[in-house]
Amino acid sequence: MPPWMEDDAALEDLSLLPRGGVIPRGQTWLGSPARPASAAARAGAHRPGAGRRCAFGILHGLGALIFPALVVAALFPGIVMMNELNYMDEYYWYLSVAPLAGLSFIVILSLEIVAVKWLLLGRVKEGTHRLHTLEYFRRWFFHQTMDLSLDILGPLYASIFLAPWYKMLGAKLGDGAEVSTASFISPDLLSIGEGSFIADSVSMGAPRVRDGVVVTGRNRVGKRSFIGNSALLPPGAVIGDEVLIGCLSVPPARAADALRADSAWLGSPAIFLPQRQKSAGFSDETTFHPNRKLRAQRAAIEFFRVLAPSTGFIIIISLLFSALLLLKDYFSEAADQPLLSFFFSQAQLEYFGDHETLLSLACFPFLYVACGLAAALITLAAKWTLVWRYRPGEKPLWSTAVWRNELINALHEHLAAPFLLDALTGTPFLCWHLRLLGAKIGRRAYVETTDFTEFDLIRIGDEAALNADCTIQTHLFEDRVMKMSTIQIGPRARVGAGSLVLYDTVLGERAALGDLSLLMKGETLPAGSRWEGIPAQPAQ
Repeated sequence: MPPWMEDDAALEDLSLLPRGGVIPRGQTWLGSPARPASAAARAGAHRPGAGRRCAFGILHGLGALIFPALVVAALFPGIVMMNELNYMDEYYWYLSVAPLAGLSFIVILSLEIVAVKWLLLGRVKEGTHRLHTLEYFRRWFFHQTMDLSLDILGPLYASIFLAPWYKMLGAKLGDGAEVSTASFISPDLLSIGEGSFIADSVSMGAPRVRDGVVVTGRNRVGKRSFIGNSALLPPGAVIGDEVLIGCLSVPPARAADALRADSAWLGSPAIFLPQRQKSAGFSDETTFHPNRKLRAQRAAIEFFRVLAPSTGFIIIISLLFSALLLLKDYFSEAADQPLLSFFFSQAQLEYFGDHETLLSLACFPFLYVACGLAAALITLAAKWTLVWRYRPGEKPLWSTAVWRNELINALHEHLAAPFLLDALTGTPFLCWHLRLLGAKIGRRAYVETTDFTEFDLIRIGDEAALNADCTIQTHLFEDRVMKMSTIQIGPRARVGAGSLVLYDTVLGERAALGDLSLLMKGETLPAGSRWEGIPAQPAQ
């Protein structure tokens, strides 16, 4: 039986309504798995007329057309420069300026997003507004440009170059604050304290929309706090100093609890952790207060990391279009090509010459696959050259091992994945690539995610199933230390969609972790057992 939500029901953020679950009319449920909860105060419902809805539908459609224009405008100067050099030299020396074209693309697109923010929104204030208003449309447009930055400027995140850009957008970041791939931010409403760490895929202040009304609020994170991977901070959340919000978790329901210094919270809904493992043995210089030499080293490596995916993209696309033009010329002169003359008649060769554009376009899929393979090979070469094999251990944030790892991740996520790997999820071909990167994957395994990092630490058994958008997290940053270890997924085991598996864990044979669930580090799921929830518990 599929899940069912009756009229006027609500399912809160980071919550899962399991198969067969029913939310009665007017009730609000939260958590994974979801349970009844007290409903939050609601603004009055707003239901605009059909004409207004139609007008805003057209407005949103026109707005969506602008996003590709922003990307093309940022690419244009670099492409023009490379094109001019191509006309000056018949060889491929123009590719040598691809890094400069990549840099100009990153800088221009970043400045375009800043310009959109200030020209369209100005300084944003928290509050409540209706869905079908120009105020919401302006915010929607800006948030779409920020999503664009995550997709295209992803390597900029989790680097030392992100903080200046966030500050240009209006966010307040303390010294040494680290922000990875945070999403849904409203910069003017965001404040992150000194030495805090925001991990991958954290949702910060996503607007709450219900009954045609949008609610936004400030988000503040205190000093030296840690917000774990895929955690969610709702609008208005305020986190105290030295607080840990675990992976795939929300802050505690009581605002006073979230302000308790040196406290830790995990789950959806959140539960208090009386104690947590803390890292030791690394100096303050390699965690919170690096010297100038370490800052310079990180800046150099991360500059290359930010630049590498866009440079690789520009080079591969340039070669793709160059190959198409060469094929068009080749087919237009088919009658003079000895190789074609050997296989085809004169009439066929004349047909080739008359339809050279159509034939060259017919070759495009094969050329694109070749480009995707080139992107994948670049990632493979970087992994085996810069790291060789990953091994369990701990590395401080300010170390070359961490920065080299992030460089490989940037190439994997922002070059190989969009070019090729995302299209291969759920096919055996993705497993081939992951094996080449060092992962141990059994026969007939089903893998519908590319969210892997330290590949050598992953063991996936025969016929195991990793469903859509699950994350196999072989490392975590806590106390500004990267901790790495193994994950073992047994034969015929299953990881549900949107779930997160932390390191030092084992899923036994035929064990199942449900959708939107969290397997905490150090845990073992016995063979044949079924678990679900955040954190995972035996399924009912």
